[in-house]
Amino acid sequence: MKLAQGPRPLSIKLFAAFFLTAAISTYVLNLTNLPVQQQIFALYLPWSGWSQDWTIVALSAILSIAFIPVAWIYLRASRVARWLVTGFSLLKLLSFPRMFMLWFSDPYINIMYLREPVLIALALIMLFTPSANRWFRQTQEPDLAVFD
Repeated sequence: MKLAQGPRPLSIKLFAAFFLTAAISTYVLNLTNLPVQQQIFALYLPWSGWSQDWTIVALSAILSIAFIPVAWIYLRASRVARWLVTGFSLLKLLSFPRMFMLWFSDPYINIMYLREPVLIALALIMLFTPSANRWFRQTQEPDLAVFD
């Protein structure tokens, strides 16, 4: 698969900026709350070896996973990556109403946790603008130099 040709539309650039800002800000926020994250990982991924070091490793892996579909969309105009990002982002956004009500009921909960779903929603909107649709529809012409 070749790199996408031509300039990237503003909506694709904004998608990458919003999505990566959401991933990086959540990573930094989770690093500031390592004991809480360690308990969350221990709750959802039962393992007796959860330490702060392993929590940092897991958070770093989650961050690096966010970079992969952004690179495929930005560099290769991958439609598959577009739909994967859409599906997983919509799943993540399902928790937003509960998070918002939790924050509304308890003002001590960090409002920064609401930043990620807002940025993800903005990123998804950017993925489905008319200019982004044209970006994903660009034709992939065969490389004729291969046949020489």
